[in-house]
Amino acid sequence: MCGIVAYLELAGASGPPPNLHAALAYLHHRGPDGQGTWCDDTVGLGHARLSIMDVASGQQPLHAGTDIHAVVNGEFYEFEAIRASLEARGHVFSTKSDSEILVHLYQEHGVDTLEHLAGEFAFVLWDARRQRLFCGRDRYGVKPLFYTTVSTRFMVASEAKAFLALGWQPQWDVHSIASSGFFSDSRTIFQGVYKLPPAHFLTLTPSGPLHLESYFSPTYPNRHVADPRSIDEMILGVRTRLRDAVKTRLRSDVPVAVYLSGGIDSSTVLGLALDILRETDPLATLDTFTIAFTDREVDGVHYNESDVARRTADYFNTPHHVLHVTQNDLTAAFEDAVWHWEAPLNDFNGAAKYLLSRYVQAAGFKVVLTGEGADEHFAGYSMFYPDFYRADTMPPTLLPADRRARLAAIEATDMKTWSAIGCVPMAFNDHPSERRRLHDVSIHRVLTTICGLPAGLFVPAVAAANAPMEAYVHALSAEERRLARDEWHPLHTALCLETRVHLPNYLCNHLGDRSEMAHSIEGRVPFLDHRLTTFVNGLPPQVKLHVDEASGDLVEKWVLRQAAKPYIPLELYERPKKPFLAPPCDKGTDAQWGYLQATIQRNAVEALGWMDWPFVAATLQTFKTTGERQAYNRLNIIASFLVLGRQFNIPAARVS
Repeated sequence: MCGIVAYLELAGASGPPPNLHAALAYLHHRGPDGQGTWCDDTVGLGHARLSIMDVASGQQPLHAGTDIHAVVNGEFYEFEAIRASLEARGHVFSTKSDSEILVHLYQEHGVDTLEHLAGEFAFVLWDARRQRLFCGRDRYGVKPLFYTTVSTRFMVASEAKAFLALGWQPQWDVHSIASSGFFSDSRTIFQGVYKLPPAHFLTLTPSGPLHLESYFSPTYPNRHVADPRSIDEMILGVRTRLRDAVKTRLRSDVPVAVYLSGGIDSSTVLGLALDILRETDPLATLDTFTIAFTDREVDGVHYNESDVARRTADYFNTPHHVLHVTQNDLTAAFEDAVWHWEAPLNDFNGAAKYLLSRYVQAAGFKVVLTGEGADEHFAGYSMFYPDFYRADTMPPTLLPADRRARLAAIEATDMKTWSAIGCVPMAFNDHPSERRRLHDVSIHRVLTTICGLPAGLFVPAVAAANAPMEAYVHALSAEERRLARDEWHPLHTALCLETRVHLPNYLCNHLGDRSEMAHSIEGRVPFLDHRLTTFVNGLPPQVKLHVDEASGDLVEKWVLRQAAKPYIPLELYERPKKPFLAPPCDKGTDAQWGYLQATIQRNAVEALGWMDWPFVAATLQTFKTTGERQAYNRLNIIASFLVLGRQFNIPAARVS
């Protein structure tokens, strides 16, 4: 786990090379254990190291012969077997780290190397003989990688802030901001700065052109064809692959801990990990970490689930650590979290994960196992319910009339839960064109509610670009949109879109890598092992969202519950999904309200160049008088942009 930075001088470049060590200084939090650089006349590679594998001698950049040079962020799993196979074919290794297999695999397979890698990773490789820069990112975007061009210099880095040392002057990308491009596609909030999409690689030579190519995409079954497998086969298939995924992620040269919430996902990871370790050591254990918010209810929602996590830790007999967090703590962490996210926060979730990673670092750990990715593959959120009811399963689990009635009942509500955690009201009867293009599913409308911004937030010249629904439609390829129309069950269309946009751009990146690596913590995600996800994607929708025969209720993540049952307490097997949510502030009393009032000033808002002050002033008044959660979310977004503008010294946007 590290921070990486690289540059390629394009044709016609002149002048002195940039200072890679200055760029790496911006990434010190990602790699505090050492720095390494390698440069020639046209290329530079830099690496800030967090030593986890081969602590003594795993320094980077890495080399194979005189032509192949690379820097790697993340982990390649099962590398020992790959290394042994390469050594048998004559390859000679200089380190014992997992990362070195990349340069040797490239000698064998070129850009098809990615097919042979399993893990969470991002890398930059320079092939001197072919004069080719080759950048790759893992299948679900767990590890970030950004790129941009300044004058005649192409640059790549783990975080955009590293570009500040390489001649980059940040500018607002107002169209990306208006259409939620930083949450829906490869854009960021910065003009001309892009993410390498998950499951893609990039190649570039000094004379160009830049080439992007996908090497992996999810596949789902035909909704018209029944699955011939038995339920027991499906459950065993999940259990076996998940166990393998956990086992590979326990491989580390430093101690491993587990993030433990009150839900089934992290508890299953813990239960499997301990079962694996105790096969050879009956006394083996793993430290567990959880966060406890101020114990209170807001709008009837109870946010503190640390009691469930404590009971789970007691069940497994693990050393358990609880971080008690107040509203003052969350407010104090807000600006630092925004700096590390390089994107806005609409709630305290990111600040909470930022504080939790700091707590884990202080306890002496560098590696944690987490439960991210389960909800996106096993259908763990209630926002998937409508799309499950949009079409019959094969075989049908409900009478068509019953199914349609359930869908109508959901659509008759305003989905207050999702409206409350976002910035835009939820509706089921708008944006008909965008709905039709994804076979009438509603998932992209829910995501618009959660991650979208209201048109009123923008000055008129920018408000016309406020089209997040369209951006989410285009997150799926033309072929995937055809499959959504002709073959996939609507639930699978929803899961595909969720894994394409919300998972990499928010959950894995902001709540995951960026919050963890802010304090040099490597998060490992067994649920995103591509061997497991490919199997789960191929299961029929009715084993993910299962209709209980006795009550008629939906049971989310049903097949996961069955697979995990031998490894978890009965309480968690039976417990419904509770989303991770930090409590909002209370108007007039909490520190965050004071911070928002002090931060959101007219001169600062108007200095952005694209935000509408009357709308902002009205939002402040709405929250002051009503305490409305949606207004509070908008204020956090507004404050985030003001902070980012100051931190990155971004000039006012020029809009016409």
